[in-house]
Amino acid sequence: YIFNGDFVDRGRNSVEVILLLMIALILYPSSVFLNRGNHEDIMVAAQYGFQDEVNRKYRTCKTPLLDLFKDIFSWLPLYSSVHTGKSKLIIIHGGISDCINLEKINSLQRNRYVSMEVPPESKSGGKRLTADEDDEYCQIQDLLWSDPDPHSRKGCRHNNERNIGCFFGPNITEQFLNKYNYSMIIRSHQVKQKGYEYTHNEKVLTVFSASNYCGGLNWGAIIRWDYNEQEPWLISYKTELVEMKTLSFNKQITLFEDPAYQSLLERIMTNKSSLQKEFEKRDRYQTNHIPLKVWSEIMTNVLRIDLPWLTLRSKLVHEDKQGILYNTMFDEYALDNTKFHVV
Repeated sequence: YIFNGDFVDRGRNSVEVILLLMIALILYPSSVFLNRGNHEDIMVAAQYGFQDEVNRKYRTCKTPLLDLFKDIFSWLPLYSSVHTGKSKLIIIHGGISDCINLEKINSLQRNRYVSMEVPPESKSGGKRLTADEDDEYCQIQDLLWSDPDPHSRKGCRHNNERNIGCFFGPNITEQFLNKYNYSMIIRSHQVKQKGYEYTHNEKVLTVFSASNYCGGLNWGAIIRWDYNEQEPWLISYKTELVEMKTLSFNKQITLFEDPAYQSLLERIMTNKSSLQKEFEKRDRYQTNHIPLKVWSEIMTNVLRIDLPWLTLRSKLVHEDKQGILYNTMFDEYALDNTKFHVV
């Protein structure tokens, strides 16, 4: 079992998750493997919630605990290599670049690189890294933070979406696989609507295991790759949605940027006339209201998707004591068929 990073900053129980994984690693060291993700970084953890969670849950011993997690995170492997009999796979959290040297990655002292946001001091005692140390630091950044180029452009370029790591093209993937005799790169790091996505001529497989991420509608996925099989089993799933509380503005933006949520909004607008017709048909007295249950049934029947509408309604439509104000679903957002903006 390989867990490919980002064990923390993914909910209110990050401490329990990382502790459970470490217990599994201790009990089954030849069966459980943990790769480092970009969130296994004490500086990132201070920004995205893990540090606050530790401070809240362990007030009397928070400092030594955070120091311990910092040490553990820095020692985690940066990649895993798997032989399936017919395929040789490399599993990395983020991605690659045109300067990745696995021999150097294998020999570097990982625990020196506690954070990718603040470089360590040089071994020589100076504050500035030597050229060789700077190269190591940049390679670790690329492994943990990079993404396949979204437009499949050749070469490597700065990842301006994250402002760290790079976008790598299909030719970089091909060169890397040929150089190290790998069949495929398996990585995580990016939410995908189905939980997984093939890119770069099916040589890169992204797998994201958290469903309903940040209040979105994406599926999660895991890979099962049986020995001597040419292709993996890709298992998608969706955990049960709990009632979502009111989101902050920043989280609303995150939800809006979620590809699955955008896909749902586009589907609603594509079927706007059919939805309005059904709503008005059930609104006998033209009050602009229909019961919640009726609204939910119409959404399922017209859109032909069975989603937890009772949970999603607060993100799609207004409601008062008389029921669902169905027309607000179309004027709540300034929508056209391709662009969505919060107003």
